[in-house]
Amino acid sequence: MAAGGIMKPRANTFYVIDTRHYLDEKGDIEPKKGPARKLADFTTAVIAHASDFNRSESTHGPVCFKCRKRDNHHVDTGMTDDDAVVWHCPACGTEGRVSNWRGTLWDFSHGMLSN
Repeated sequence: MAAGGIMKPRANTFYVIDTRHYLDEKGDIEPKKGPARKLADFTTAVIAHASDFNRSESTHGPVCFKCRKRDNHHVDTGMTDDDAVVWHCPACGTEGRVSNWRGTLWDFSHGMLSN
């Protein structure tokens, strides 16, 4: 809290992610460990959730990689008119936009069955 009991607004973080930056020439996730792997795993989970058009509306999105321990830490996912995957965490306000996801192993937009 700031002086006078007024809450300071938290700065939101917006990630712009090109999926190709995390993949090797075979299409597998390139980073093997560390923060890059953590973000790559989260990004692919977001792609799978957003592109699974057969999933139930009640299926939770992936757990936010920034605030795993908070309540309501599942991100909301969606698609934009220009074919980007977008996500937003209602708990911490972190959000992002993912490009170049079509044709990856996590692209379920072409009739892959939901679990």
